[in-house]
Amino acid sequence: MDKKKVIKFIVITYVIAWTLQIIGSLYMVNNPGTTGALVFRGSLAVCMFAPLIAAWIAKGNLKGMGWKPKFKGNIKWLFLAAYVALPLTVAGACLFFVIFPNLFDTNGSMLIAQAEAQGVDIMEMLEQAGMDMKTYLIVQLVPTALIAPFINIITAIGEEVGWRGFLYPELGKSFGKVGTWLIGGTIWGVFHFPALIFGGYEYGFDYLGAPVLGLIVFTICCITLGILEEIVYDRTKCIWYAALMHGSFNAIATCPLLFMNANDPDINKYMVLGPYPNGLIAMIPFIIFAVILGAWSIRRKKVES
Repeated sequence: MDKKKVIKFIVITYVIAWTLQIIGSLYMVNNPGTTGALVFRGSLAVCMFAPLIAAWIAKGNLKGMGWKPKFKGNIKWLFLAAYVALPLTVAGACLFFVIFPNLFDTNGSMLIAQAEAQGVDIMEMLEQAGMDMKTYLIVQLVPTALIAPFINIITAIGEEVGWRGFLYPELGKSFGKVGTWLIGGTIWGVFHFPALIFGGYEYGFDYLGAPVLGLIVFTICCITLGILEEIVYDRTKCIWYAALMHGSFNAIATCPLLFMNANDPDINKYMVLGPYPNGLIAMIPFIIFAVILGAWSIRRKKVES
């Protein structure tokens, strides 16, 4: 492993990403509402390209990351990358709602509350469109699950070039598979810390054990997702597949929130547990799948070598 190159990559990535996240977070906190939320989300989208920029400055082998899509022999990996997040997210959300049934709601109370916060009467809009809430939720969820993963590649590729294309291969030269997954995932998790601390990213501010538990849980999520994406990249030798899995996770992750009961007083308290798949309880199916696929990958490497 080229330590100087890796350290240079991490420093540049963090400087760019943390600056953007802190600026976006503070702006949102001081300007609550639609504009503040858009600025915050925009800063997060832009900082996703920080790893790519850092890998380029650190003189990583960007050309050798597999930019040409490879379909022959990779169709199973294509479907896994695009859609495995869907059943795992559903399973995790179901587990969360079984434990906290009072937080489950199919009447769209969370969607209504979010719309009202932006001054929109969504029920009136649905009435004018001749649509009920349950139909609207289905209309929202289907394209999100099937199409959004491919759209999200546009931003996810910025991170994947840095993490899976540059950092993980470098770490692999010194730490092996398991060490790379743990160290790489931790570095990826810390990448998000300013947004979590200053912007309430994913869990808000009032959850159990805030803010420390949120940082730990999100890092576990990044380690887990990093295992899956590294394996997909390793098997396909194409960076777009890792970006597709990343984009799929981002697309489907917020969908369970549509079934949260916005009227329950404990809603903020348990966000660090679920129903997002980066919640401690809701990510359990992902962890189980990552362990199984990780064990298979290590065994497969031994056989191949």
